[in-house]
Amino acid sequence: MYMPISGVEMAIWPLILIGFCVGVIGGYFGIGGAFMVTPALNIFGFPMAYAVGTDMAHVAGKSVVATFRHWRFGHVSVLIAVLMIIGTFPGIEVGAQLIMWLTKKGIEGPVVRWVYIVILGFLAIYILTEYFKAKKQEKITGKSVGDVVGTKLSEYVQKTLTVPPVIHCSMANIRISAWAVIFVGCITGLVAGFLGVGGGFLRVPALLYIIGVPTKVAVGTDLFEVMISGAYGGFTYAVKGKVELVAAVIMLFGAAVGAQFGTLTTKYVQGLFIRFLFGVTVGAAAISVTLRQIGWFFERTYSKTVQTFLGDAGYTAEQIRTMMVKRDVMHHYLVETMSRPDFFDNFMKFWVLREISQYLMLGSAIGLSAYILYLCFKGMANERRQLKSQAKTQDKTAKG
Repeated sequence: MYMPISGVEMAIWPLILIGFCVGVIGGYFGIGGAFMVTPALNIFGFPMAYAVGTDMAHVAGKSVVATFRHWRFGHVSVLIAVLMIIGTFPGIEVGAQLIMWLTKKGIEGPVVRWVYIVILGFLAIYILTEYFKAKKQEKITGKSVGDVVGTKLSEYVQKTLTVPPVIHCSMANIRISAWAVIFVGCITGLVAGFLGVGGGFLRVPALLYIIGVPTKVAVGTDLFEVMISGAYGGFTYAVKGKVELVAAVIMLFGAAVGAQFGTLTTKYVQGLFIRFLFGVTVGAAAISVTLRQIGWFFERTYSKTVQTFLGDAGYTAEQIRTMMVKRDVMHHYLVETMSRPDFFDNFMKFWVLREISQYLMLGSAIGLSAYILYLCFKGMANERRQLKSQAKTQDKTAKG
């Protein structure tokens, strides 16, 4: 299918699949899932700026469905979300302007991927380390750790950074300076605008480890914030002509369905286990983007020469981007026309790494989504059994 704004040709099924999987994952973790979508779109051939903008638009629509689900479960702190939004908007605009500047320089792709690698890698290591510490504590004490609420950092922020006004959030059971929450929103908004994400993959850990809210409240609150900030981010990129509406709408259909299941699953699992799967997911995304970045080092050895050659032959920039990811086309031009088999060798290294990265990203998303769906259906079945058991007990009591 031809995407008229970005000039990319892409099949419909990957978009639907990406949307559904990210809907499940985002609903479960309370994030937009964009840290997977933006690299995935880039891997499938979207220029980074278009991948960023399209993802922003998709995230906003999908988050609406998941937010209302979490609202029903009592997981949304509107007070904290609104304060974060105040800081998020200016942060997103700064991030969006920065990505536009990098695009003009022609270096947005590698720079964004490096930032992804550093942030995702750090978060994966930190979150999984915290999880295994909690599991070790379980073995020592013999008591189950359902969730870990608060850290030394969050205690410091709550008790020391008491610049008025200080708010009380009954849902999260914390007292904290409103300025601290706004600052967290500003920083995560900057990351969101720069990377083309709802900011959730960074904001959820910030809510957990800096603000100090329970995991499920962080999940619901972040989705509420993503719903608003994603809409603003999508609008900002649309004005700049960087949103592929066709792709965003197709992904949204899949995401609207997937988000229902992901959100429902949080009802049946403990907060600590949500953190564990979140860390695994972030780690898989970091590996995938790293492979794509390694491929870029091979790609740059021939890309400018080939682009110049194809440009002189009369092809447009959009056509060239599409041609440069097709193996048969590149073999024709690099080997048969330009007589540069060395270029084609580098292209094949890039192409193989790109394929591995692509399937790792999709495979991780599909596998994780399937597991979350399993947890969802298992929880629903257990709930039905408990209700039937309670009904039988009540009947016996009434008859007795």
